Order: sequence, then C-alpha cells, then structure tokens
Amino acid sequence: MPNKTPSISDGLWANGRDSIKHALDHFSERDQPRADRRHHDKWIVLSVHHAAECICNMRLIELEPNNPLFSHKGSIWFPSLARALGELQHPRNDTRLTPAERQLFVLMGGLPDIRHQLMHRIAPAELDVSIAAMCMMGLLKYIERLRGESAADIVWQSPPIEGDVVAAIRYTRHQEYGDFVALFLREKYGNRWLPTCPACEVRAVVSAVCEACFTKLGSVECPECRSQAYYIELIRDTEGTVRVECECGVSQTI
Repeated sequence: MPNKTPSISDGLWANGRDSIKHALDHFSERDQPRADRRHHDKWIVLSVHHAAECICNMRLIELEPNNPLFSHKGSIWFPSLARALGELQHPRNDTRLTPAERQLFVLMGGLPDIRHQLMHRIAPAELDVSIAAMCMMGLLKYIERLRGESAADIVWQSPPIEGDVVAAIRYTRHQEYGDFVALFLREKYGNRWLPTCPACEVRAVVSAVCEACFTKLGSVECPECRSQAYYIELIRDTEGTVRVECECGVSQTI
C-alpha cells in the first residue's frame, strides 16, 4: 500500500472532486425561481457525504497507509465515512491534525445519519442542509491546502459560488459557522490581522472580499485612525448611501 499511496490519493481526489462539483451545482441552483429545493437539498447531502468520505480516506491513507481498514480479504478496500472518521479522530492522531481539521471531522460526523435517512427512509418534507453546507465550506478550504485547488477551479461563478453555500446555512448556526471558518483562516493566514466583515461579523476580510460569507465589500479611509473601514457594496449600490463604521468606533456616511 505505501508504494501505491500517491496514485490512490489521486484517484480518491478525482472521485471526491466530482462530488464536490455536483454539490456546488445544486447549491447554486437551490434558490433559483421555481427550483425544486427538496431535490437539490437531497443531492447536496448525498454529494457532500461522498466527497467527505473520499477526502477522509485521502487523509487517512496519507497518515496511515498500512491501516487495516484499507484491506479486506486480500484486496484494497476503502472504509465508510463513519469508520474513516473514527480512525482519524482516534487519540493517536491528535497531534497530527490541526484544530481546523479536527473540527471539520466533528462536523462530518453529522452527515451519515442524514445520508442514511435519505437513502433508506422517507425523505423529510423540509431538510436542514446546514451541516452539509458547513462541511462543504470546510472541504473547500481544506482542499486548498491538500490539493492547491480553490472552489473557482472547480466551479467558476460570479459572484463566488461559496456565497450560495453559506446562504444554505440556517441563521441559528451562523455563530457556529463563523467560529468554524475562523479556524481555517487562522491556519491559512497565521497571526495576520484580518478586518471584521460588516455582513457576517467574522474577522475574514481579505482584498475587499469576506472569506467567510463571500460578500463583496467596498472600503473608505477612516478620518480618525486612517485605517480602511468596510461596507457592503450592494447596500450602497441599492440605496445610494451607506453608513460605514470603523473598528475604532468612528462612523461616516458615504
């Protein structure tokens, strides 16, 4: 198995990438006029679950190429998402994983039950896809590190398709999502200070785009502290003016 690990990882990535694309297409379409949201939400969950399974097996085979779960009756075998997560979350891997990885794996643990209900029971009249959406955002940020690909490399859309994914997260879980995505941003940018997004209130603004909610922002210099204060461009475009509050507390209308 160790000698085959790179080619196996490439195969798992090709499989997982296809499911990520499929999920993103459904996220993009679920809020379109006359969209069948139940249909889109079902395939979001199933696709995110499959992508998560592929990515978890990629990570597990990287950490433990000789893990017995990869062998069954003398042949190469890949465990289910639940079993792969159990191995990744074993205490022996604590020091090998970053805080962002550990939290992503915790969230992924909520996917199998939803997937099982859709595959083997009656689908609910209304499906909450918040867990799937948060896992999708985590996967997108995770694969940037693992494979060097961004969401735009998989599905290019303007505005960024991540905004459609975040829109599927129920408002009651926005704080949880903000705390979760902050772990990935800390991993990516280290101790770099990031401005607070006026839309989601997460410290995630990079080059006038929020990397948590993907709202497009404008900026103006604060007359007091001379730093950049950010505002939501859509509000200014719609209303003509916008009140901008700097993090130092000074407000101005532009």
